[in-house]
Parts: sequence; structure tokens; C-alpha cells
Amino acid sequence: MTKISIRKQDIKTAGGDILVGIIIALVSIPISMGYSQVAGLPVEYGLYGSLLPIVFFGFLTSSPRFVFGVDAAPAALAGGILASMGIAGESEEAIRIVPVITLLVALWLFLFYIVKADRLLKFISQPVMGGFITGIGVTIICMQIPKLFGGSPGTGEIAELLVHMVTEAMKGFHGLSFLLGVGTVALILIVKKISPGIPMQPIVMFAGAALTYFFHIDRYGVKLLPSVEPGLPKPILPEVGLIFGNLTDLVMPSMTIALVILSETLLATSNMALKHDDKIITSREVLAYAVGNLTAAVFGCCPVNGSVSRTGIADQYKVKSQIMSLTAGVMMLLILLFGTGFIRYLPVPVLTGIVISALIGTFEFGLAKRLKTIDREEYLIFYAAFFSVLILGTIYGVLIGALEQLYPNVAQIHQIGRAHV
Repeated sequence: MTKISIRKQDIKTAGGDILVGIIIALVSIPISMGYSQVAGLPVEYGLYGSLLPIVFFGFLTSSPRFVFGVDAAPAALAGGILASMGIAGESEEAIRIVPVITLLVALWLFLFYIVKADRLLKFISQPVMGGFITGIGVTIICMQIPKLFGGSPGTGEIAELLVHMVTEAMKGFHGLSFLLGVGTVALILIVKKISPGIPMQPIVMFAGAALTYFFHIDRYGVKLLPSVEPGLPKPILPEVGLIFGNLTDLVMPSMTIALVILSETLLATSNMALKHDDKIITSREVLAYAVGNLTAAVFGCCPVNGSVSRTGIADQYKVKSQIMSLTAGVMMLLILLFGTGFIRYLPVPVLTGIVISALIGTFEFGLAKRLKTIDREEYLIFYAAFFSVLILGTIYGVLIGALEQLYPNVAQIHQIGRAHV
């Protein structure tokens, strides 16, 4: 029987974790809505994906600090499946097909849990983990940069993202939006350095809403988030019959999404556990991912994943337990019932700046700097994983990093063999 992750001793730190949960819920508003659109769904489905999936994850995970929800990589891959099928984003057909993709992802994750795929993690070292997480962070920032100057987010690997940035800038570079976005990043990072205890993300978000309300910055071309009607999500039954008519388009691509969720979230969770000397049960983590995605499918959402950026924010405020996730779920419930009105005042570049500042906090370049002085081989492994994620994508980044790690061992075996001969 799987134990729930909330322990008696967590009650002692509940006050701080409740505050962190409120912050995570507020920061999840722009992040989840943006990624929902990337996945081809209307923005409100991003909020739905930040309700029950995060609560179930909070009960099941063995990690006291990790945050789960709608995030970049699975959303982008789901959107890519729609594009390959010729389905327009936010269309009725997209709203029907995305929950089926999420259901298939959940089934793959349950299979990974049964075959104990988490055991592959032991072949991956800290330099690989650090390079992997940093590569993902840089990739997601590159996806988001066009939104700083009024453009649309990109998808794909670094080459595609750079081309997309230039294309969007040539279409139209909005100076006021860029000033707001870059100013947001700078303000958050400066205050974090000077006084890390101040929760700048929600403060800046509400300040952005105030700019819209009092000064109508949207009249000067600054994009705002679309309005969301109040109310809770209604459960649905994903149309499994769609699978049989689209086997090639859905089954194997959904396995790719499941592999990305498994590798990205498990590596990031393990990286956070190493940082704080937490003990995690990797098989239990995979089960939590599967249940989270099954819940997302039942409410029509895109696949959900561990969030590196929001975990970085939670860690910044010294989270101690998954009371954070339960609080975030309750907070999102209240937002959906009573607080959706203010969403239409939120400037997109300000919220994009919040996301980018959070991702910058997840970088592990400090680890690479230490490795350079201690072990140059591991330093090179870090950057092999980093550049592989940037150039080739998540799965290839992990595989290449692991092979780089194993190669010295293989060479050493050959040398021992020659010595015996």
C-alpha cells in the first residue's frame, strides 16, 4: 500500500508551506494558461490542470518539495501531435483529441510503473542531471522570449526557436511590452538577491494587473490574457474510439510524451532530492505521474508534468512538504470559483517575465563551474547533456549524457583487459 506523502511532522512547517502553496497557485495562473494554449486547448484548461492533478500528486509523491502541473515539454509535444494531424488549436476537434492523448500518456506511465522503468535512473549521474535540467530551462526560456515583445511562443529545439524569435521580431517588435517583460525579470532577480524572502512573483503579477486597470496599457498594444468564465471543470469520458482511427498519429507519439515526463520529472525530482538530502521512492514517483495524467485526461486537459520553474520558486521560499501542493489545489479551486475576473487584466509580457525569472533560478551552471576545478571529465559530461537537450531534445539529451558517463567506464575495462593480457 502506498503511503500518502503528508507526515505528522509536516504540521510543524504547515504555515510556511501554506504560504508557498498560495504563491505557487498564483504563479501557475500565467504558466498553465500559456502552456494550455501551446497544447492546443483554451486557456481555462490550464487552470483545470492545476487543480486535481496537483492534489493527487501531492498525496502520492514521495518528494516533499516537487511541484506538478501543466508544463512546457508535454504541452509542446501534444500541440505538435495536433499540428501533424492538421487539427487547429483550440478547435472543437482539438478539445476532443487532447484528452485522448493525455489518457494514452497515463496508460504508458502505468506500464512504466509496472515494468519498473524508474530503475534506469541509477545510470544517470549528477552532472547529467544538472546539464539536463539547465538545458530544459534554457529551451523553455527560448520558447517564451517572443512573448516578451508581443510575439507568440515557439516550439522545438534551439535552432527552430532562434529562427522563430527572429521571425516574430521582424513581424513586429513591441517596445513597451519588451520593457515590461525585461523589467519584470530584472526586478524579480534583483529583489531575490537582496531580500530572497519577499514573494515578488505574485506582487509583480498584481502590479501588472493594476497597470492595466488604472492606466489601460492594453490600449498601447500590450497583450493581455484572455478572460475566463468562473466555474469548476466538468469530468468527461475521453473518446477512446478516436484511438483506433488514429493509431499511428496517437499511440507512439503519446509514448514519447510519457518518456519525456518520466525522464524530465524523475531527473529533476532526484536533482532536488540530492540538493536537500531527501529520500525519494522513484517507483512511487512514476505512479504519481500516471495518476496525475489520468486525472488530467478525465477533465479534458493536456498531459501534465513536473515543473522545474515552479519547483525552483517553491525551493526559493524553503518549502518543506506537499502541504504546498494541497494548498495550491485549494487556492486554484477558489480562483476558478471567485477569482477569474482579474485574469483579463494580466499583461502577457509581465507574466512571461515571471516564468523566465523562475527558470533562471533552476540553472545549474554553478555545478558546472565547480566540476571544472574538480573533475574536467564530469564538467564535459554536464555540457554534453546540456547541449544535447538544446540541440536534439529531452530524450536524446538524457541518452547522450548517460552514454558519455558510461564511456569512461568502458575504456577503463578495456585498459584492465589489456593489462591482464
